[in-house]
Amino acid sequence: MPGGPLEYLEGQESGATLTEQQKNSMIEYYGLNDSMAEQFIDYIVGIVQFDFGFSYTYKLPVNDIIMDHISYTLWIVGISSVLSIVIGIFLGLLSGWVHHKKGDKTFMSTMLAIGALPEFLFGMLLLIVFGVMLDMLPMSGAHTPFMDSESIWVKVNDAAKYAILPIVTLTMVNLTRIYLLVRNETIQVASSPYIEFAKMKGVREIRLVFRHAFKNVLIPIFTLIMIRIGYTFTGAIFVETLFSYPGIGQLLKESILSRDYPLMHGLFLLFAVMILICNALADSIYPKLDPRVRGGKHVEKVL
Repeated sequence: MPGGPLEYLEGQESGATLTEQQKNSMIEYYGLNDSMAEQFIDYIVGIVQFDFGFSYTYKLPVNDIIMDHISYTLWIVGISSVLSIVIGIFLGLLSGWVHHKKGDKTFMSTMLAIGALPEFLFGMLLLIVFGVMLDMLPMSGAHTPFMDSESIWVKVNDAAKYAILPIVTLTMVNLTRIYLLVRNETIQVASSPYIEFAKMKGVREIRLVFRHAFKNVLIPIFTLIMIRIGYTFTGAIFVETLFSYPGIGQLLKESILSRDYPLMHGLFLLFAVMILICNALADSIYPKLDPRVRGGKHVEKVL
């Protein structure tokens, strides 16, 4: 990344806007004249104390800036994760169960085409159709400017209207990947001996799919789904940038453009922690879904 925060504040094309005395004062204030080792040690000590320093751009503590923006990202990532998991599993189960029929091939091809589109391109298509051509949904932002309504329902409805396009974009991109995973596992489970035996016993087909096949399909893909949730946070960077949605993804883009290193460090660490938390949740929940991975002592106790 070329340049530094002072070069950005000074303006590379518009000419110098800071005097030498102002530059030296800022370098001294932010500790930019310290050695690399000293700055690294300060950074590590700050992480231990949950103190990421001050933002060069916002002139506020990084923690406060992140807390102001993270609710927007949790709002769209949380809803899109739930929708993509529920819809992806449902469609994958049905598609895998009827994979031998002609209509399933067309449906799978459509899902593959959607899944091949990157987040920003799919979001741009939605933006053109629903924001420009049909003028049904707002194109950017998170709420209507200068809205003075006191009603909480009006505010929630306004926030939901602005979040629809980012949520649909994240949902569709992640839904296709979960759909393909569930479909492949369902095809394998559908040919298992216990499913054939259940069919011979006359068990209803809908019970076979959602009660017997579902449990065995969910176990192999559970870890992958949890990893996908972690990556959804990184996917939000492109979506929030496209829709100018004021979450931490948009914040990260602004911090990179302005060379705001303390804010960048805080956001990169936050993204890494979110992915690690999702992986840790997968490791802790998976043994409860599949007791065979709990270890030898538990198996011996059961026996």
